[in-house]
Amino acid sequence: MTISRLTASVALISALTLAAGSLLNGATTRGKTTIVVQMLGDGSGYRFRPANVTAHVGDVVRFVNVSGGPHNVVFWDDKIPAGAAATLQANMERSTGSLSGPMLNDANETYTLSLAGLRPGTYSYYCAPHLAVNMVGRIIVRP
Repeated sequence: MTISRLTASVALISALTLAAGSLLNGATTRGKTTIVVQMLGDGSGYRFRPANVTAHVGDVVRFVNVSGGPHNVVFWDDKIPAGAAATLQANMERSTGSLSGPMLNDANETYTLSLAGLRPGTYSYYCAPHLAVNMVGRIIVRP
């Protein structure tokens, strides 16, 4: 065996060992997913569709104002996993307050929320202008 073949063999064995170790330690090769949640207000009422979504840490949720705006997304601080508020707040670009996303006034306007670094658990939210008519939703974040 020449030096180059030996080097290649060692590199291959190292790569396979690392990959096997990652799989044994629960690492995954899953890519980030974007989940779309529509924000609706019409003759059928005000709602998020779907109202409940399941995602994984690192995924992205894109809220789309379809009709009946203005709409926004506000998380209840007592209806998210303990200790998750700071990370959630940091992930909420264009935040207008504590755990509160911006108002979406125009049709097809979007708001994107990253779930990167969040603790697994249930994150319940609502639309501030339409809370009285029960426009609520939740994101169940899995590892």
